[in-house]
Amino acid sequence: MNTVKSWVIGTLFALALGSAGCSTPSSPTPQPPPPPTAGPPLLSCGEGVSRATVDATGVAVSFDLPPVTAGEGTVTVTCTPASGENFPIGTTSVTCKATDSLSRTAECAFPVTVSKLAQLSRTKYLAFGDSITAGEVTFPIGSQSHGAGTITKQVVVPGADYPSVLQRTLQGRYSSQSSSISVTNSGLGGEKAINARDRFFAALNNVRPEVVLLWHGHNDIPGGLDGAASGAASEMRIMVSEARNRGMRVFVATMLPPRPNGNRTISQVFIDDYNNRMRDLAAREGAVLVDMYAALLPEVTRYIGVDGLHPTEAGYVKIADIFFQAIQSNFEVR
Repeated sequence: MNTVKSWVIGTLFALALGSAGCSTPSSPTPQPPPPPTAGPPLLSCGEGVSRATVDATGVAVSFDLPPVTAGEGTVTVTCTPASGENFPIGTTSVTCKATDSLSRTAECAFPVTVSKLAQLSRTKYLAFGDSITAGEVTFPIGSQSHGAGTITKQVVVPGADYPSVLQRTLQGRYSSQSSSISVTNSGLGGEKAINARDRFFAALNNVRPEVVLLWHGHNDIPGGLDGAASGAASEMRIMVSEARNRGMRVFVATMLPPRPNGNRTISQVFIDDYNNRMRDLAAREGAVLVDMYAALLPEVTRYIGVDGLHPTEAGYVKIADIFFQAIQSNFEVR
């Protein structure tokens, strides 16, 4: 009897246990996969930065950090030398480095080039002379002819005179000094060198130039060699000496080559004689000789007008360029 009772009790207990554990267990909620890790950073430097300065020690240069792509988390970019630092004259390599939150890095480099602007040691000029300094351009009057050539008239074309062209050229080349560069035109048509001394001294007093561009004698030398030409050369020597005594540098130009068949063409013998006098004057007085004759001779019909004496507008541009080269050679500072 006890055995049956125990069996019944055990069976009931087992059934109770079975009914308590018959429920189906729930499935776990699926988790999203972790995001993929970003690739290492990529840094892209540009072609470089260029600056110019008049300061021989260089200049502070600012630049944007190069753009970065990819990388994990926060990506920092640093450059050496840093933006805003002083860069010397020449080319400096800037190296930039990107670092992400996983300590992965990328590098690139670009050049910073600093150039020294050219400057002039002297910026105030006086151009003194006759109608060729004043800027007279020759035009033919119809088709009439007179004597050796066409009847002509001289006209001053505003802004075409060589001092004006020269000033624009100097200001363009030396832009950092443009406001202080001046070329004063003190040309007077028809004037002879033997009559120019007082006007020259007055111009020196009024302008107080650092450099004198002295070009005179075109109206003297047709009068002959040992009279008019020697007298003009003597006055030129006095003017050069006075300017140099005042601490001014002097440039002396030779006469222009004559264009054949002009009604004002000067004899080649007279021109050669006077130009030799100007070469001797420059050598003895320490002036800079500017050889206009040699520079314009190869294209004389382009640069000298139909009267045989006065330059064309192209001629004045050429003359300004020749003076510019002489000034650059003597006064440019880098």
